Amino acid sequence: MAMTKQLPKVPAHLERWAAKHPTYLPHEPRPAVTKKNAKSKLDEYKLSLRRYDPKHAQLPWEMMSECPTCDATVPSTFHMVGDRVVLTIRCPSCGTANEAHEDVIFHPNAKSDLPDSPTHTYGGTKINPIVRGLPRTLETLCPECSCNILGRYYVKNGRVMIVKTCPQHGYFRDCINSDVRVYLRANYWTFEEQPGLTNPKVEHAVSCPSDCGLCNQHQSVAVLANIDLTNRCNLTCPVCFANANDAGYVHEPSFTDVERELMQLLDCRPTPCTSVQFSGGEPTIHPRFHDIVRRAKELGMTNIQVATNGITHANLEFAQRSKAAGLHTLYLQFDGLDDRIYKFVRGEALLEKKLQAIENCRKVGLKVCLVPTLIKSENDDQVSKIFDFAVANSDVTSAISYQPVVFTGRINRRDLERKRYTLGDLAHAIHKHTGAALERDFFPLSFVTPLSQLLSVLEQKPKIRSSCHSDCAFGTYFLVAPEKYAGQPTRERVVPIPQVFDIASLFNEMNEMAKRLEKKEKISKLDLAKVLWMFVKNYDRKAAPEGLTVMRFIKSLQGCVSKTDGRSDKADKDNYKTLMCAGMHFQDRYNYDVERVKRCVIHYSTPDGIYPFCTYNSGPTYRPFIEAMWSTPNEEWIAGHPGQRIVPPSSPNSVMPWAGKFGGEPEEDESWRTLEKEGSKFTKLLSLPVAGGAAGQSKVGSRGGCGSGCGCG
Repeated sequence: MAMTKQLPKVPAHLERWAAKHPTYLPHEPRPAVTKKNAKSKLDEYKLSLRRYDPKHAQLPWEMMSECPTCDATVPSTFHMVGDRVVLTIRCPSCGTANEAHEDVIFHPNAKSDLPDSPTHTYGGTKINPIVRGLPRTLETLCPECSCNILGRYYVKNGRVMIVKTCPQHGYFRDCINSDVRVYLRANYWTFEEQPGLTNPKVEHAVSCPSDCGLCNQHQSVAVLANIDLTNRCNLTCPVCFANANDAGYVHEPSFTDVERELMQLLDCRPTPCTSVQFSGGEPTIHPRFHDIVRRAKELGMTNIQVATNGITHANLEFAQRSKAAGLHTLYLQFDGLDDRIYKFVRGEALLEKKLQAIENCRKVGLKVCLVPTLIKSENDDQVSKIFDFAVANSDVTSAISYQPVVFTGRINRRDLERKRYTLGDLAHAIHKHTGAALERDFFPLSFVTPLSQLLSVLEQKPKIRSSCHSDCAFGTYFLVAPEKYAGQPTRERVVPIPQVFDIASLFNEMNEMAKRLEKKEKISKLDLAKVLWMFVKNYDRKAAPEGLTVMRFIKSLQGCVSKTDGRSDKADKDNYKTLMCAGMHFQDRYNYDVERVKRCVIHYSTPDGIYPFCTYNSGPTYRPFIEAMWSTPNEEWIAGHPGQRIVPPSSPNSVMPWAGKFGGEPEEDESWRTLEKEGSKFTKLLSLPVAGGAAGQSKVGSRGGCGSGCGCG
C-alpha cells in the first residue's frame, strides 16, 4: 500500500516573516521537460538522460560486480526476493553468492528512522530517507553518457566502493571513501530531512537530475549560491576546461542580468539564500565587479564571497575597492606552499601573488578561506602545511575548504584509483597532524543544522540550513589559541571544539529544543536561560584553552553564523579565534549519487533558474548548455570590447578593465614587476620555507576543486 502523502507545514514564524518580505520577481514556474514540450538542446539532453532510469526500468537489473571471494569482475543481477533487494553474483570459479542490500529506490514506503522527519517535500515529492547501512543500492550516472543507472555501495578492504554498469558503456568502479569507519560516522550523524522550497521553478518533476532548475524534488535550501560573472580568466590552467578559449564563446552577464540572478536567490521561500559567491572564470575581471558586489550588499546579501585565484587582489587598491563595495571573503584558490605545484596545476608560479593577496586582505579587513584542490600523489602532502599556514595567519584566515579533485573527462581505472582523494583520506591527514580524534571530533556538515533551526526560532526569521547529504562534507572546527612564543608548534595552539564541548549531546539537545520552541508564538526569558544552560552543562572547563569561557564561545559561534556579529572590530577582539577545517567533495560521474544532489546546499543562480552545484558543474554538467544559450562568440565579443582580452595578463597591475590605471599596460609581460621574488617580505607569512622548482604540465581528465574551472579550484 502506498504511503499517504503528508505535506509539511511551513513554520509559523517563517510564514509571518514571508508576509512582511515580498519577493522581488514574479513566480513563473515551468513544467518538467517532456517529449511534448522540449524546445532547446538542453531540454533534449535532459530527456536523453532518462533512457535507462532504474525507477522506470525496475528490477531485475543486469550488471557486473566483483566476486566477494576471488575479486574477479563477473555477471550479477539485482532482483527482489520477498521484500529485499538482493544481488546475485555469478562467478564461474567460485559459484553463486547472494548479497541483500539496503534500498529506498524500490521501496516506496521506506521511512526515516527519525520519527519527526518529513515524508514529502513542500512540492509533494516523496523523500527517500538516508540509508545508513551497507551494502546499499543507489541511483547513479554513467561516466560516459550521464544516463541514470543503478549502482551499489559496498565495503572492500575497509574502503567504501561503488560499482555500476551502463547498458551501453559497461562497467565502472570507484572509491567513495578510503575508510568505512569515517563514512559510517558521517552517515550516522544526520538529523531530520528538510522539505525544500515552497516555490520551486520546475513543477511536477519526477526524474532527478534531469528535471533541474530547482524542482519540487529538491530537499534543501541554499547555504551558499554561486553566480558566474564571466568565463574569461587571467590564467590558462592546464587542468581547466571551463574557459572562454576552449569554449569558443564568452559568457559574461550584464549588471542587470546579475541583479536578477541575485533577486532569484533572495526570492527562495521559505528560506531565502542570503549568501552569495561570485565565480567564473575569474569573476574579478568582470568590468563591473565592484558595482555588482555593492548591489548584492544593497539587496540584503549578508555574506558576499568571491571565488578567485587572488591575482587581482594582489593589487592593494583593488582590494580596497572590494572592501569598500561590501565584499567579505576571498574564497582563495590555494593548492599549496610550493610553486612546483602551481606550475604543474596552474601553468605558472603563483605563490608570491597569493601571499600578497592575503597580506592585502589583512590590511583592508577582508577574510580568507583557503581552497586547496587535492590530487592524490600530486599535492596531498600539502594538507598539513596549508593547515599550519592557516593557523599562523588566523587573524585573516577563517577557514580551509579542502576539495578533492573532480574528474570530468575520460580517465582510465588505474589513474582514477591513483589520483582519487576522499574525505576519509583528509580526515586521517588532519588527525595525524593535529591529534584530532576521528571518533570524537569529526562530523558531516549537515550535523550543524540544529544550530540554524534554533537561531531561526530565537530570532524569528529564516536562517540558511546546511542540510546536505552526509557524504558531501566532513570536518571539524578548531579553537586557535594565541601564540605563546615564536615558533610555537601548531599542534600546541589548536583544540578541536568537540574536545571542549560534548558536541553530540549539545546538538541532540539543540535539535529537540528547536522543535519545541518552533511551536511557540513567543520566546520567553526562561527559554533563553535554557539555551544558555544547554551550553554550560556540556562545557568541559578543564579541556578549554586559555581564555575561553562559555559566553565567549557563544559569541564566537554567533560570529560564525551571523556575519554581522563576526566582522566588527569588537568581534575580532572579543570572539575566540576559530578555524573551520573541512573537506567538500563535489561529485563527478564516477562517484555520483542522485540522493546527494537532491540535498545539495551549494547552488548556482543562472538565467535558466537555480541549479544544484553537482548538476551544473559535474554529473550531467548543464553549464555548457546554459552558457551557450546566453553567450557571445569570441570573435564578436572581441570586436565589441576593443582593448580588452579574453585572457588578460596575470599581473596584479593589469586589473581589467582598469588596465593602465595602476601603472601597468595591457601589453605588459607577465613577470609581475611590482613584487619581489622568493625570499621577499611575504615569506614571513609562512611557517615553512617557500619552495621553488619546476614541474611539467599535464592535462589530466580533471578539474580543480568544484570542477567548474572557477577560482575555487
